[in-house]
Amino acid sequence: MTSEPNGFDCQQGCETLRQLQIQRDLVDRLDAIIESSFDGLWICDGQGRVARLNKASERINSIKAEQVLGRKMEDLIKEGLIDRSVTLEVIANRTAVTDIQYLKNGKQLLVTGNPVFDEEGNIQLVVVNERDITSLTSLWHELHESRALASKYRSELSLRKEHQVLLQRAVARSDAMCQVLDAALKVAQRDTTVLIQGESGVGKGFLGKLIHCSSQRKDGPFIRVDCVAVPDSLMESELFGYERGAFTGARPEGKPGHFEMAEGGTLFLDEIGDMPLSVQAKLLRFLEDNTIIRVGGTRGKKIDTRIVAATHYDLKDMVKKGAFRGDLFFRLSVVPIHIPPLRERKEDIPAHICFFLKEFNQKYSTKKSILPGAMHRLCRYSFPGNIRELSNLIEQLVVLTQAENIGEGDLPSYCGVEGEKGEEPPASTGWDLTHAVKQLEKQLIGRALRQFHTQRKAAKLLGVDQSTLARKVKRYGIKVDAIPHQYD
Repeated sequence: MTSEPNGFDCQQGCETLRQLQIQRDLVDRLDAIIESSFDGLWICDGQGRVARLNKASERINSIKAEQVLGRKMEDLIKEGLIDRSVTLEVIANRTAVTDIQYLKNGKQLLVTGNPVFDEEGNIQLVVVNERDITSLTSLWHELHESRALASKYRSELSLRKEHQVLLQRAVARSDAMCQVLDAALKVAQRDTTVLIQGESGVGKGFLGKLIHCSSQRKDGPFIRVDCVAVPDSLMESELFGYERGAFTGARPEGKPGHFEMAEGGTLFLDEIGDMPLSVQAKLLRFLEDNTIIRVGGTRGKKIDTRIVAATHYDLKDMVKKGAFRGDLFFRLSVVPIHIPPLRERKEDIPAHICFFLKEFNQKYSTKKSILPGAMHRLCRYSFPGNIRELSNLIEQLVVLTQAENIGEGDLPSYCGVEGEKGEEPPASTGWDLTHAVKQLEKQLIGRALRQFHTQRKAAKLLGVDQSTLARKVKRYGIKVDAIPHQYD
């Protein structure tokens, strides 16, 4: 090995320079790694003096490196740059520490400090990693609030499940029924008494339940009392309850009545026209001051119960005959709602048929369908039993019809449309043109009235004025009552 006269070893010197260059490269790479980190990095010595921080730390803490380099963490805390130092806790505990820090600029940091020990076990460095979690915390709160809202909505949806089912059953295609549902949903928001009138089977009980489930009382009880099913002698005690020993056979502890059972909810009095006059007086008192007195009792009790009543009777006529209290009638009919019979809203029949068909197909695991001919014939039937009759008929057809398709031949004979037979073409009445034209005009008017139910709609279809149609109806002696399936 050659060497210079002064004893310098060239080869050794080159190796030393190479090692120094490697170290400089490593330092440069380490610097690049430290500066490229999105998280902030603080490096302090064993006494808690700041030796290094990266650009991310400057950005996160809104400071410059020259403000903190060479300074102790205690001083930075005193100046309020940070509220606490993980570095000092690492030095004190000689172990890794993770904490949350809050800066003056409003940021929130997740900080983790790790000790670096020398060969003798002394802390040589403390490396602190800090991550800005301000936005993450905000997102977490938003997520928490979203989950809370979702939980609330799920709860509300669960509470309103019955309401949704009712709305699905609220089939309305006709203007008349749409107006009924609109009135019901509006009055549901006002805690007032409602009187629902209509023929048997039109859905008075359904509408009463819909009003309850759409109201602020939806979480309270819905108590239904069929006045016609309760004997007159028991009506008062059933509604208002009784005190201990009120009568022979009474419970020793007494019994609350339906008014008390409906506390905070709705009491639905079905067929109120059958309520005895003596009980009507007590009902009137409740409507005036929301107070009841149990049978055998002497003290009044305030009750928070909403009254929704229903009847198929003409209560005005009953008032005239003395069968119903006039003052009670006016108290009950604060908001009167009349449900028209099904024959007056033929537009609703196809939708009801489809609804009940789907319902009973699911119930009996079948796949029955209605053929157009049967649908047309059902739509022209008067349904004196209204929705209840239609529902029972569809269930009967689903259960008894053998084929998948329900045709006209599967319908009961009573569903035949009166007046369809014998409507022969005019030519069969002879060759008298004037007579034939009159017969055809009479038949067309009758058919238009059967199909469209009102003179206004029929006149529009026929292309004449309503006044003209009215004169022709009178001229031909077309009896309105004799035309099936029309408005009463």
